[in-house]
Amino acid sequence: MNHVWWRTHLRKLPELGFLAQFGNFEEVDEYLPFLTEVLDLPVGARVLDLGCARGSFSVRLAQWGYQVTGVDDSEALLRLAREEAALREVEVELRHADPRELPERGVFDGALMLDFGAASDADNAAMMRAVASALTQGGRLVFGTCNPYYWARAPRTEHRTIERTDVVQRYQFDFESGCLVSRVRCILPDGARRVLPEARYRAYTLPELRALTAATGLADLRVYGEDEDGRPSPGGRADNLRTPFLHCVALKPVTGESGEGI
Repeated sequence: MNHVWWRTHLRKLPELGFLAQFGNFEEVDEYLPFLTEVLDLPVGARVLDLGCARGSFSVRLAQWGYQVTGVDDSEALLRLAREEAALREVEVELRHADPRELPERGVFDGALMLDFGAASDADNAAMMRAVASALTQGGRLVFGTCNPYYWARAPRTEHRTIERTDVVQRYQFDFESGCLVSRVRCILPDGARRVLPEARYRAYTLPELRALTAATGLADLRVYGEDEDGRPSPGGRADNLRTPFLHCVALKPVTGESGEGI
């Protein structure tokens, strides 16, 4: 799921330049079995993809027969999403909007927020509250976030080659803010170097996640781990030492009961 955490870096860029060539559907396809199982929705259900970025998940879900609305505040990423939808001849509503504010109330059967934690605490709560309001009763939100227990142990550096470009990503945990700080340097095939804007991800502990979901109108939080290849596993529990990212599912209560609010 490393590609999901690129979104915050890319949203800071008015134009993507050489980064527009990055991205494929392989990791999306690896995630979809988990996603469709935990959402448990029939074909034709309405799904919200909040922070849809370049639209990989939105497009794939539309290909699988869901009615998808993708929302992002990056017009540069949405342009790529529209191109992907047109290329694959699927209909997806792609909306350039503030993810903290959704006009819908009780209309979506399920929702995704796969790079949750990329904003301030107040904005993260506002987005979760907006999703909770937009879900139907019994609808589920699937969201991903960083595992602080894993990332706080030591800094990490990852090196990958994507489209003949060397990508070096450095992770370091900021204890004072509880954030994972990500810095990325790209070395192009001609030797030129590009440094992306820094990204910060709020890494919530499990008690914090339970309090946050309850206070924003959601319930029944479930947290899943990953298999050996980094794919989320519906049957696997999160391991605090070996699970980099937490894969979470929360429910919009059928009774309409919610927390006190944040």
